[in-house]
Amino acid sequence: MVKTVSPLPPNYLINTNIWSHLQRRTTQALIIRFAALNHGQAFMSPVVLGELETGFQKGDQAPYRRLALDQIYASCQMLTVNRQVAVEYARLRSLLEQGGTPIGPNDTWIAAEALHHKLVLVTDNVREFSRVPGLKVENWL
Repeated sequence: MVKTVSPLPPNYLINTNIWSHLQRRTTQALIIRFAALNHGQAFMSPVVLGELETGFQKGDQAPYRRLALDQIYASCQMLTVNRQVAVEYARLRSLLEQGGTPIGPNDTWIAAEALHHKLVLVTDNVREFSRVPGLKVENWL
């Protein structure tokens, strides 16, 4: 008897714009999709954390917004930038610039992390990230 092994479910790197939609709770389908993830499937980049915190600092800094951010941080695993991610960033940046299709520096870091960790990037910015060869991208909005 041959046993079939189901593939592991994918893991996801969630981009800033998706976290923002989740925080505002404006898209019911997104909330349902996120709630269906298994524990440990959602990851956050420190770049995304910085972008979310910048939005908080520039905004009204209401306690409910801090609580929402803290809940987001608790719902995912935080990545770190290490040497391998930095090398992937340099490779991607060079490749995209030489090809005349650069993306923003923060997005290059996020793409490098997704590629290095073999994560599917969930973003509403598919147009920009589609320039990155080999990057798996999904838009849940």
